[in-house]
Amino acid sequence: MKRFHRWILVVAAVAVTVGAASPAALVFAVTGETEPAVEAFSEIEPGNPIQLGPDTEIEFLHYARCEAVTVRGGRLNFTQERFLASGGKILDRKRSKCPKTIAVSGASEVGGVVLRSGKSGNRVPTRPTFVLVGARADDFGTIAVSQGDRTLLNSEVEKRVFHWPESAPDLAKGEPYVVTLRTSDGTFEKRLKVRSTGRSGKGTLTLLRVD
Repeated sequence: MKRFHRWILVVAAVAVTVGAASPAALVFAVTGETEPAVEAFSEIEPGNPIQLGPDTEIEFLHYARCEAVTVRGGRLNFTQERFLASGGKILDRKRSKCPKTIAVSGASEVGGVVLRSGKSGNRVPTRPTFVLVGARADDFGTIAVSQGDRTLLNSEVEKRVFHWPESAPDLAKGEPYVVTLRTSDGTFEKRLKVRSTGRSGKGTLTLLRVD
């Protein structure tokens, strides 16, 4: 009987894990108050309604629909497949380029020990725009891109977003690079191996998920 109960617990745990929903959308900008409070470049979980103030405007990207939407006022609800706006006004709604998501798991340095992970097949544009998402998105304040012993750039991440600087050289097509994210105090970092697609990727976001 005890063994049967243990199997029930195992099955329940697996069901919870499998049933865990992925984020439905990415917030681009918010003007005004929302309940609960949301910030620019934070993600929206499905099934968590957002109430907007009467004059509050929110712009978001729905992942599955690849749509950029601006809404004023009312109430928003999200599923994986769609969004529902009630009591407010949709100011703008247009197709957008679907973001690429790369999971930056492992790849950390603690106490001088470097653990490298991430597939070298991760593809990014020649001039990528990186957005940090996930539970640890706010932990990392700087980003560096290197090739071998040469550092191409070392810059701050501002409010979870990094835009490729005009002064930085393009990433060469097919060449391997290492992207390093560091905490603001420099005590922890994550590294990710990438290769360039050879395309500019203008208007495309690369989401770095750091759960």
